[in-house]
Amino acid sequence: MQYAIVRGTVVATRKVNELKGIALKILVPCDSRKKSTGEPFVAIDVIGARGGDLVLWVGKREASMAVPNPTVINNYPVDAAITGIVDDIG
Repeated sequence: MQYAIVRGTVVATRKVNELKGIALKILVPCDSRKKSTGEPFVAIDVIGARGGDLVLWVGKREASMAVPNPTVINNYPVDAAITGIVDDIG
């Protein structure tokens, strides 16, 4: 898992059926101190993160596994998914 900051929401008027009802968020990858480490990208958000939240995210195959009620074969067109909201780093 990696850190990112939520910077906004993407509005999509059309999505594949399996992603309807799932929010798309703009993330900026960062380190644990919220220092940017890369370019913004879009990820699915199944947990309800808000703008400014520090989140954990996964990519590649693990991202498609974050889709609720997955089928036996997770072939969803997903490259990144938010998997947690960070409350505090000790």
